[in-house]
Amino acid sequence: MHFMGYERPDGSVGIRNHVVIIPSVSCANEMAARIAEQVPGVRPIFNNHSCSRLKTDNDLATRALVGLGANPNAAAALVVGAGCDTVPAGEVADGIARTRKPVDYVDIEKEGSYDATVEKGVAVARALLAKAAALERKSCGISNLTLGMKCTSSDTTSTIACNPVVGQATDFIIANGGSAIFTETTELIGATHILSRRAVDERVASDLCRKVEEMRQRIKRARVDILRSQPNPGNMKGGISTIEEKSLGGIGKAGSASIKGVLEWGEKPPTRGLYFMDGTANTQMVIVGLAAAGAQIMSLSMGGGVCARLRTSTINTAGGGLPVLPIVKTLSNPQSLPEAEYFDVYVGGIVEGRESVADAGKRFIDEIIAVASGKLTKLESIDSPFQEVWDFYSVGPLV
Repeated sequence: MHFMGYERPDGSVGIRNHVVIIPSVSCANEMAARIAEQVPGVRPIFNNHSCSRLKTDNDLATRALVGLGANPNAAAALVVGAGCDTVPAGEVADGIARTRKPVDYVDIEKEGSYDATVEKGVAVARALLAKAAALERKSCGISNLTLGMKCTSSDTTSTIACNPVVGQATDFIIANGGSAIFTETTELIGATHILSRRAVDERVASDLCRKVEEMRQRIKRARVDILRSQPNPGNMKGGISTIEEKSLGGIGKAGSASIKGVLEWGEKPPTRGLYFMDGTANTQMVIVGLAAAGAQIMSLSMGGGVCARLRTSTINTAGGGLPVLPIVKTLSNPQSLPEAEYFDVYVGGIVEGRESVADAGKRFIDEIIAVASGKLTKLESIDSPFQEVWDFYSVGPLV
């Protein structure tokens, strides 16, 4: 089976063909917005990275910024900086350039003034957009796809419907030589004994258990009860009472394949296969981390509840979210059926006994391939006036 994608110089394949503008620091967000305003068609990726972070967090931000520009869904990238950044724009551009795609950078220090930086940025963005417009889709194998996964607004229907359906797609992509990444370290608490048995070797099993234990210790040091954060009030209203229950339902989206390795947040998998990525369950950080790791498409499986009524939840932003990571939303709770038109795939028929997981899985796989070939997701189709300012994973402290 194939999809229609954009071949990149480094051998990767994109399912979107965006020219992205990436501020290397939050101070440059406004300049990036000015440039994007004058060049219709380019996509800014605003972020909240600041100079008040220590080396570990600066390294995480660098990996994220480079990864966003290197993502196969970016045909080209323009990095915008202030010139005094802890993560210099030129350094980010150099990292992206390793993919051999068109990339450039501007900053006030190099260009001489704010106005000159915007003017130069507009000229560069227009040139990059012209190059991207010349590219065409070609038939590509499923082995070129990397699926990122997250569940949200989880309830009891998530365990029996949307997560197992995503698991079907995960197994399909892995069986066809592709890759998949699941994350949310807290949502492995209570499920590591199952997942560790799927590790390809003892080292991977040990790495998986270690990451979960490190997260448990971070929570313990904070001297707070995880309850009401994991599971959150919406989860509890949906019938989930403990983090262990949530975890055992959540791992269904990872299918049944062997786990090849454990990644740091935003780290690209070294080989194809199924990987776990360390990180928070915060939706913004999950999305950025998966995109930076090279995922071209993401599954967001939702049970129901209030979040299902937030039509662009959980990414309220113009153009469907992070430009380089189209999100396919799945809904499983029949009580939320009135909102199904805002989801890409409705699998509540499983709960009602009208459809099997296998049949719903086939529909979901078909949707993944259609989106990979250019079909817009529901989120991409919604016209929202809001632009997200993306959040990077941080271990702190801020200083």
